[in-house]
Amino acid sequence: MAEDLCESYSTAAAKGFLASHSSLGGFAASGGLRDPNSFEALADRLREIAVKCNMPSPPGTTAKAMFDRDAAIVLGECSILMSGEALRDDVWAYLATVLLPDVVRWRFGKAPAERFSGGVRNTFQRLWMRAWALDLGEGNLERWTLLRGLSEDAHVAIFERPSVGGNAILAKACAMEWLRVSQEIGRSAMEEVMRRAIKVLRLKHQVIDISVLSEEEVRENVREAFALAVSDLTATK
Repeated sequence: MAEDLCESYSTAAAKGFLASHSSLGGFAASGGLRDPNSFEALADRLREIAVKCNMPSPPGTTAKAMFDRDAAIVLGECSILMSGEALRDDVWAYLATVLLPDVVRWRFGKAPAERFSGGVRNTFQRLWMRAWALDLGEGNLERWTLLRGLSEDAHVAIFERPSVGGNAILAKACAMEWLRVSQEIGRSAMEEVMRRAIKVLRLKHQVIDISVLSEEEVRENVREAFALAVSDLTATK
C-alpha cells in the first residue's frame, strides 16, 4: 500500500481509500469489547495537529518539531494505547499506512517504508515511545517537561537505540541530564556531548546490566557519562 499510494496521497485520498476498502477496518475478535471508532478518532486528532502545523504545505524544522511534540503528547495520553496493543508493530503500521498516510507523507516527504511499517522509525510509534519513557506521571503539572525540552537530535539519540530508549528509567535520566548540561554549556554544543555520552553508556552496558541497577545508580552512571563527554569535548577544543 505504501509503495502504491504514498506518492500521491492527500487527506481526501486517504479517507476515500479507507472508505472503499472497509475490510481494512476489521480485525478478528480476541476478547473484550470492540470499539470500532476509537482508533479512527485518534487518527482524526493526529491529523488535526498536522493541519495546525500547516499540512499540506511542506513542513519546516519548526513545524516538524511542533508536530512531533504535540502528537507525542496525544499518543501518551491516549487511553486505548495504555495496554499491550501499543507494543505491537502492526498496530502502528495500520495507523500509519491505512489511517494516516497523508500525514506520514507530509511529515517525511517521500517517506521510506520504515516510516509506515512498525518499529522505532515508524512515524507514530517513535513518538509514543518518547511519551511512554519520558512521562513524569498523570496529574504532574510538569508531566511533559522532558518531552518538550529535548531537541530532535536528543530524542533520536535516545530512542533509536533500544538499549537506551527501551529502558524508561535510563531514558528519563538521559533526558534530565541533557537538560541540566544544556543550561550550563548551551544547547548548540549538546549534539556532540549527547553522542559521546550515549556511546559511553552503551559501552558500559556491555559490562554492567544497567537494567538491574537502582534508579539512583542509573542516574549516577548517566551523570558520569555526560561529565566525561563534556570533559572530552572541552579537551579537544
